[in-house]
Amino acid sequence: MTTIDRMSAEPYYLQLGRIIEGRIRGGEYQPGERLPSESEFCRTFDLSRSTVRETMRSLQEQKRIRMVPRRGAFVASQADSGWMLQVTRGFLETEMDNSRTVETRVLRSGSESLPTDAADALALPAGTVGFVLERVRSLDGQPAVHSINFMPADVGSALQGTLVLEGKQSLNRTLREAGHKIYGARREVAGVGASAETAKLLGLKSGAPVLLIRSTSWGQDGRSFDFHRSFARSDVVTIAVEAQAVDDE
Repeated sequence: MTTIDRMSAEPYYLQLGRIIEGRIRGGEYQPGERLPSESEFCRTFDLSRSTVRETMRSLQEQKRIRMVPRRGAFVASQADSGWMLQVTRGFLETEMDNSRTVETRVLRSGSESLPTDAADALALPAGTVGFVLERVRSLDGQPAVHSINFMPADVGSALQGTLVLEGKQSLNRTLREAGHKIYGARREVAGVGASAETAKLLGLKSGAPVLLIRSTSWGQDGRSFDFHRSFARSDVVTIAVEAQAVDDE
């Protein structure tokens, strides 16, 4: 199918979607390639802008394309599936390496008494003063992740004076360079309702579903040096888990 069938009962936006998908499968539109503009599709297929926009919305929901504000629509690739929960890498490193536009806004950073769950995860006494870093990360212009990291005070001191606190540098990479290399980690993912604060930060309604990722990382010596709670919009970033087989012997 290469043209719109005006006699068909099938909606025009679905017909256009099948044409675009066919061109993607046929290699005419390559992964990562920018698609023609809405205006070009309107002229080529004699369709209204609203119809073309509905097609783009549908293809984006199916993760066949990704929309980048002020830049247009791009063919999705495997790398566009979202945040891969690897042991040694974080959201910023993964997505920037996938040529995505990641922006980070630091909400707060500094010394604070650690909450009970963070102190427990870090094997520290209740009420211990540690280092807290709260951020919101946007992916291609859309709020994607609200996260709060908790670290022992000495680990947090390695971040002082770095671009991490300005949202311009990877936290994981900076900690690695300071000698805090991840040897192992535990990730837990659950669906929850967004709190009023998180909902506002992510552009959602209070109680809207988000993914909660709880993560504890430790070094080769077994000491836990980072615990974080992250709330992710699954309509913006898909959470993928990397798993490896373990020898039973």
